[in-house]
Formats: sequence, structure tokens, C-alpha cells
Amino acid sequence: MSGQPAEKWIVVAYDLPNEPSKLRVKAWRNLKKLGALYPQVSLCILPNTPQVRKEIDQFRSEFRKHGAILAMNANALEAPDSDVLSRMFQDDRRKQFEEIYEECQEFLDEISENLANKKITYEETDELEQILESLERWYKNVREKGYGRDEDSLKVERKLSTCKKALTRFAEKAQPRGINR
Repeated sequence: MSGQPAEKWIVVAYDLPNEPSKLRVKAWRNLKKLGALYPQVSLCILPNTPQVRKEIDQFRSEFRKHGAILAMNANALEAPDSDVLSRMFQDDRRKQFEEIYEECQEFLDEISENLANKKITYEETDELEQILESLERWYKNVREKGYGRDEDSLKVERKLSTCKKALTRFAEKAQPRGINR
């Protein structure tokens, strides 16, 4: 390598099994031989979108006061690398959608339990509305991150719709008859 500073960098992320350890050692040796730096930093990968860059810019100076933060553009060197990363993001979004779906089911179970126990009050309705709003915000946030599969998103949308309908029916039962608000 020349004495000139690099203008561009290559970030290599690898995940090899602990056994046999010779694979991890071989990767480390090969990369160190090329001059790799193994900084003691946390590493994350984000989609390079205007929104993500804006958010990073908002907290970058604060973090630099206390340590280091590096934000770099990175492109996959080969298509298979990009495919692996896309699948990793899709899997992460799938897990997040599944978690929202499960929370929706718990929401529906809570409504059923309240009905069974005749716990049908304005306070309970208000609490359930807040929970549903939180689930909807969570869903919107995951969708906006991108990389979610349509079928996972639609499954959650249908469950959220079921939650809204169940909450509407619950709220109607909580409202006393003959009183218009």
C-alpha cells in the first residue's frame, strides 16, 4: 500500500462459525495481512436513504463529544453480497412484523377477557385505544424502514383491522344506552 490516505474504504463484515476455529483465524489473518483495522466499535448497517442520513446527522455531533462515530457509504462488491444483506434486512422485518402480529393477538385476547369479566368501562376503552395507537405507530415505523415483504405487511394490516373492529364493538358496549356524546 502506498503512503497516500485512502479516499474510499472497504468494510468487510463476516460471520463464521466458532468451530472449526481455523476458519475465523484464517479470515482474521488474511484481512490483517491486507492491513485491516479491527476497531473496538459497534457496527450496524443501515439503508442509505435521505431519512437515515438526516437522522444520523442529528445525533452525530453529540456522539462525537463522547467517542467516535463513523458513517460511511458502502456498496456491495458483488451481487451475492447485496443479496445476502437484503435477505438479512427482510428477515429482520419479518421478525418485527411477526412480533406486531403477536401483540395484536394479545390485544384481541385482552378485549375478549374484558368482555368475559364484564370489565367494560370508559377507562378500559381509553387504555385499549392507546394500545392500538401504539401498535399502529409501530407498524408504520417498521413499514417505513423498507425491506419488508408485502405478505408479512398485509398479514399485520389485516390483524390491525380486526383489532380496530374489535375495539369499536367494545367501545360501543362501554357507552351507556340513550346517551349521545
